[in-house]
Amino acid sequence: MLLIVGGESDPNTQRMVDQAHIRDCQYVLWDTDQEHAHRIAWDFDSPKIDLGDTTHRPSSVFLRYNVFDGDPTKNLAAFDVIQSYVLAWPEIRILNRRSMTDANNKSHNLRLAKDLGFEIPETIVMGDLTPLMSIPDPQSHAIKPLGGGAHTKSVGDIFQDVNELAGLPPQFVQEKLTGENLRVFCIDGQTFGFHLQTTKLDYREDDAVEVVQVEVPSELIQPSIELATKIGFDYCALDFRFRQGVTSPVFLEINSFPMFVRFDDAGQNNLADAMILFLTKTQ
Repeated sequence: MLLIVGGESDPNTQRMVDQAHIRDCQYVLWDTDQEHAHRIAWDFDSPKIDLGDTTHRPSSVFLRYNVFDGDPTKNLAAFDVIQSYVLAWPEIRILNRRSMTDANNKSHNLRLAKDLGFEIPETIVMGDLTPLMSIPDPQSHAIKPLGGGAHTKSVGDIFQDVNELAGLPPQFVQEKLTGENLRVFCIDGQTFGFHLQTTKLDYREDDAVEVVQVEVPSELIQPSIELATKIGFDYCALDFRFRQGVTSPVFLEINSFPMFVRFDDAGQNNLADAMILFLTKTQ
């Protein structure tokens, strides 16, 4: 039995429910939007788990923290209790088991990517951003945080604002790439490519971004799989941007458990299907 833990308000969780239904999988949804989301208990005598008034013995778990709705405290409690349960019973299949409690360090990942042969942007790491006020050609550089998921900014937009620069946490300062965006999902050793058509520096700021499934460039397939394997990701997405047009792909970062519905729509549910197949592989 597949246990799906997440909020019905989260389209990513709901997509997994829909795909499990299409696949005719035996599954149970524990909806963390509900008031009693934290009513979960388990012990070390048996790999059974109590969810509210019912008891289950899942062979696999899909676990996603819900950022869309529900009580954040009870949502986090549900996430933590389910994660501790899965970690205590290693026979239960779950995505990213080897890395699920690790920090996804961007600098570490850039180093690994470079060692695997990916081209990475020209990059400086800075703790104090005020020297950017005198950087040559600020329009050709971009910044993004050393940790966290804040959006990429153009240095040209902020280099004259000393107060903003002084208030920023440590950042990557990188060459600003102008080519097209490519996202490569890697799921259980399979790769799925998507072209993001946007005029924004960070496509997440573009509500009208168009997502089209494309073939993954052949030179990216094996190193993408190797990078995911080295970090311990069964499910992840790698972001690339081309230097010009769709030539010379440059690795930007790898995301450990990204939202996927927009891409799954473009791929006709191939991402959700690959995750369901991974989770039910031994059944």
